[in-house]
Amino acid sequence: MRKPAGNPGWESGLGIGAGKPGIDSEAPIADDQEMLYRFIVDVPLRWVDVDSEGVVNNAVYLSLVEQARFLYFEELGLLQNHRVEFLLAEVTVKYLRPARLGMQTKVAAAVTKLGNTSFQMRYEVQVGEQVLAKAEAALVYVDEVNKPRPIPDAVRETISSFEGLDED
Repeated sequence: MRKPAGNPGWESGLGIGAGKPGIDSEAPIADDQEMLYRFIVDVPLRWVDVDSEGVVNNAVYLSLVEQARFLYFEELGLLQNHRVEFLLAEVTVKYLRPARLGMQTKVAAAVTKLGNTSFQMRYEVQVGEQVLAKAEAALVYVDEVNKPRPIPDAVRETISSFEGLDED
């Protein structure tokens, strides 16, 4: 596991909210094994993403992983007319190091599990070899009235093939 270093308040790797009531800063987002990602994309920071000290706002990490998710599905040819057929049900972010304006950020994304109507994704926001944040998301395929529906077979097959997931 990579450990953050060098920034006051971030040495522990626990990130924002560490030690606050209701936040289990010891609970891992994912197992502590280093994950290999097949999809990594540049997602640049913008001026609007930072505060007056030049530090990226914590909410921006959600936008970074959302953009990577869109590009992941676009790259796999799974978006029709740029339409996303799933909704975000849950997301967890573990902040490890602060991002700053001028950093060349990349986001690694992977689907780690396919259920009947939902799937899990993991992300890393990276600068070079450093991991700034890790995220995990649960997403659900929905119909026209936002009711859960099975993941389409073509989507399941494409993702399984790309990620090397076992079909159960």
